[in-house]
Amino acid sequence: MSKIVIFGSGKHAKVVFSEVLKLKKFKFLGFVDDFKKKGECIIRLNKKNYYNLGSIKEVINNKNKFKGIIGVGLNFIREKIAKDINKINNNFKFQQIISKDAIINSNVFIDEGTLVVSGTIINTGTKIGKHCIINTSCSIDHDNKFSDFSSAAPGVITGGNVEVGHQSFLGLGSVVRHDVKILENTIVGLGSLVIKDCKKNLIYFGSPAKKIRTRKYNEDYM
Repeated sequence: MSKIVIFGSGKHAKVVFSEVLKLKKFKFLGFVDDFKKKGECIIRLNKKNYYNLGSIKEVINNKNKFKGIIGVGLNFIREKIAKDINKINNNFKFQQIISKDAIINSNVFIDEGTLVVSGTIINTGTKIGKHCIINTSCSIDHDNKFSDFSSAAPGVITGGNVEVGHQSFLGLGSVVRHDVKILENTIVGLGSLVIKDCKKNLIYFGSPAKKIRTRKYNEDYM
């Protein structure tokens, strides 16, 4: 069995943890969190405790024989953690986690460090970049392109040929029409209907989705 750690220990990390356990093909070593004490219990499940192994600097080195996935929901923080890890060990390998309860067409490419959660369907020709999140019960149609560190919240639906830019986020239950491009660092609010292209560094919301305001690089989601 491959050994794996999860970077982060918050709510999203516990979603990643549950998907890792369901796959039954990894030996889970523990969590890695700079903001928790080494040895702190993060979660107790079935009478077993799972602990924080320490900070990134304590755990990562050039001799690591395990892989990892970043269990942090915010796209820009996930990218920062990936860069921090690569500074210490540029050869560190990240693991993709694809739920056993997801339906993935054979002609789909999913890059390292990406999480696909239970109930999701991804159709032919779609490419998902590095360190993305495709959350619970999303429907991603054919020939989509999700750039690195982008994400889709639970229940997102996209038509064919949709592009989602670097660090962009599709909110809970949002729907994106076919052939739409959503450029980098852009947020689509929950329940929105996107029928036109979305420019970069903006927040869109509504049905149909309209530009609300500019978004800063490191701003939290709405």
